[in-house]
Amino acid sequence: MQKRNYKRVDKNPDGSFTYKTIDIDSYDIFEEPLEIIVTNINYLPQMGDILNNLGYVPDTSYFFHQCRDIISVPEKHINNKGQGKFAFQAYFHNFPNSVLSINKDALVVIVLHPQQLNAQGQREFNVVGYIHVNLMDVHLDGERYDAYYYNMLRVSERVENNKKIYRRKKIFTLMFSIMHSIVGVEENIAFTYGAMGKENQAINEALELNTKLYEKHYEKWAFTNNTKINKFFGSKDAFKNCIDISDNKELLLEFYRKLKAQKEHYTFYHLKTEEDFLDTLDRIFAYSKSSRVYMVPDANGNMDAACFAINWGEYFAFQLENPQGLFKALAKMKLTDNILYPIMITGTPANVEILLKGIASHYNKTYKCKVTNLNSYAGDPYHQIKKSALNDEYLFLIICNDVDKLNAMKERSKGNDGNVKLFIDVPLL
Repeated sequence: MQKRNYKRVDKNPDGSFTYKTIDIDSYDIFEEPLEIIVTNINYLPQMGDILNNLGYVPDTSYFFHQCRDIISVPEKHINNKGQGKFAFQAYFHNFPNSVLSINKDALVVIVLHPQQLNAQGQREFNVVGYIHVNLMDVHLDGERYDAYYYNMLRVSERVENNKKIYRRKKIFTLMFSIMHSIVGVEENIAFTYGAMGKENQAINEALELNTKLYEKHYEKWAFTNNTKINKFFGSKDAFKNCIDISDNKELLLEFYRKLKAQKEHYTFYHLKTEEDFLDTLDRIFAYSKSSRVYMVPDANGNMDAACFAINWGEYFAFQLENPQGLFKALAKMKLTDNILYPIMITGTPANVEILLKGIASHYNKTYKCKVTNLNSYAGDPYHQIKKSALNDEYLFLIICNDVDKLNAMKERSKGNDGNVKLFIDVPLL
């Protein structure tokens, strides 16, 4: 074990930044110093100022270039034995604007490897690691507790002298140490969670090591990511029943209330207030003009099925790497550039099927979204609609310091089928 620390960077009312150094223990085996910065996602455009105050080259463009490179590092869903179905790379467009349009309530964790001084005496750097820490609230018996969802956990694959200088140095364990420290579990009982490919060995090993180090409870829950090919899944006739309600505030609020009534008992239900819900939609609408909310009415013309259809193609290009099985055919057909991702799905199964088939057809024709991704799990009321021969197994990792409260939240989430229902969706970035 070695001693590391990170700088927690916050902003003063006058616009200046404060820097608090926090010590952590880490099992990483990287031999050199690392600079770790934790700050609000909304400060990314001012990263030049933050770097300058720490003595680094204040080149925001160069910083963003390195972040784009590391975010596009393949996420491994294949282990060293070849088990699993693929790895994938996501190449984000317009970083950081695309990311900032999705979630304003998040921290970013950036790990830097200091390099030589430049002619101006400022230190150059490599970006080694990057994480999003989404901040959420969860509730039990009227009490609010902190929840943190970790996403885009990436470690650089930089090569020097034909060697990967950061990989195989247990940098993932350092990232988990930072995450354990951030949550501040001693303050307001925290639940931390994230999603990973079932066969991602680096994450599994880091999770095991760090939860023992910090003496936290952790568990894993399976879910499936299904891929539908829209040419076959979609239906033009079904889309005739779909109504775009994106510009109708009253119907959007009805959608929110309907969604909440169906799913607020889920363990990690995270949609806060009507205002927060509308703000999230507005931010995404402003960036992604093709991401819209659709509904299908019942026989009386009232809202039944509804969902938020997100066109991931406006956010990133998605490429499969080393695909196995049926995913080889999908990769050869080059259908994954634009992905339709419907979330916040609610309504009766019959009309949800009409809704999903309808928007699949529409996005295929209008926006060249050739596939739809649909996450499902045990007890999902829409499991039969979503299931596909093209699927990939994921795991939710959950870490907490109060098992009794977690179990009470899981018990509350059970439906008539007896299945625990954890999440309404995988949270956005």
